[in-house]
Amino acid sequence: MTEQDFLVKMKEILDNEDVTMDTALADIEEWDSVSVVGYVAMANATCGKRPIAEQIRGCASIRDLYGLLGA
Repeated sequence: MTEQDFLVKMKEILDNEDVTMDTALADIEEWDSVSVVGYVAMANATCGKRPIAEQIRGCASIRDLYGLLGA
């Protein structure tokens, strides 16, 4: 999955068109438990990855979440 494809999917999950790869997760009001579940489901469906809570908590930005996918 390309960064652009990932970003499109994250914008859908977050229902926020303003996020970029460098947006800090702490600055995204929509980044909540429901969004985390959406991210994990997307990661599993598109990349066969299942990031765990510790890995996700260690992420500071959208780019960090992308990095968990090993893309």
